[in-house]
Amino acid sequence: MSITPQEISDKAFSRSFRGYNQEEVDLFLDKIYFELEELIRNKEETELYIKKLEERLSDYTTDIPKRTVTNEQEPEAIHDSIFY
Repeated sequence: MSITPQEISDKAFSRSFRGYNQEEVDLFLDKIYFELEELIRNKEETELYIKKLEERLSDYTTDIPKRTVTNEQEPEAIHDSIFY
């Protein structure tokens, strides 16, 4: 079950004798609301950034031919073939 910022904002608590201080509860819920909103926004931005990076990477990797490395190749050739 995931909770949304709107659910936090809409949450209401009943009052009772010797209950919690309503102002403290409201301030804490406000803090949670804004933190959750920021986390959701950061997650969406990060997912978009990753998608763009994957697209860029795809552009680079589709043009590179695959290489195979054998034991007879010189060390320089082996080093160069790492980037296939």
